[in-house]
Amino acid sequence: MGDRTLLAQGREAEIYLQSDGTVLKLWREPAYAWRLDREVAALNALASTTVAVPTVLSTVVKDGRPGLVTDRIDGVDLLTKLGRQPLSVLKAGRTLGVAHAEMHEIVAPPQLPDLNDDLRTRICQAAPLPEDLRASALGVLDGLPRGDQLCHGDFHLGNLMGTWSDPVIIDWGDACRGDPVADVARTYLLQKLGDAPPGAPGLIRVLAPAGRDVLAARYLSTYRSRHHIERTRLDAWQLVRAAARLSDPVPSEHPRLIRLLRTRLNS
Repeated sequence: MGDRTLLAQGREAEIYLQSDGTVLKLWREPAYAWRLDREVAALNALASTTVAVPTVLSTVVKDGRPGLVTDRIDGVDLLTKLGRQPLSVLKAGRTLGVAHAEMHEIVAPPQLPDLNDDLRTRICQAAPLPEDLRASALGVLDGLPRGDQLCHGDFHLGNLMGTWSDPVIIDWGDACRGDPVADVARTYLLQKLGDAPPGAPGLIRVLAPAGRDVLAARYLSTYRSRHHIERTRLDAWQLVRAAARLSDPVPSEHPRLIRLLRTRLNS
């Protein structure tokens, strides 16, 4: 794109390095403007905290597409780093747990939507979700608490950059106000059942089945050493998160998620 160099791309956005050294995140569709709003609200709320995030420089519109300009974070994402250093899986899990626990000490800005309401919408819109499982998942959600802590919504190694000791958290387009345990449930579910994101190193895809349980266990134990989590509450949030995940465009995961829901909800 002329004065820009493509650095990375995902399902919903492209990331460009601009000629002035800044980074432009450009969403693929105008309809994703709501993600820009959430990301800006979260990043601005974190700007004066100890949680490391990119600095918001400006928002733009390019060819009708919403965009966010930030400073550049050196290094690669930690999923790529793990692909290069597969023996660092325990270190990766610990980094994930420490960063998530620190983030959850922050009260969310009022501009962010309520997580429970957001998940209800996603579950109702999840076309692959059978109606009996939808009703059951919504029933579980009705019994879960609301909260006001900052929740990332898509917290995994691919959204951390930098080093194992000083990660920078990126990609806040799903940020909400809510119960931190709901955010942990999403991350734990992704580690256990999720597909590697687009662009993930080949070694990660090969080793994912063997390493995911180790990574997930280390992440959860590290997080729980800093914030107490009741197992029954975590399990309930995992059911809700699995149902909501079926609204995401990752069809390869759908059979696993439906099996999980049927097993847990019918037990």
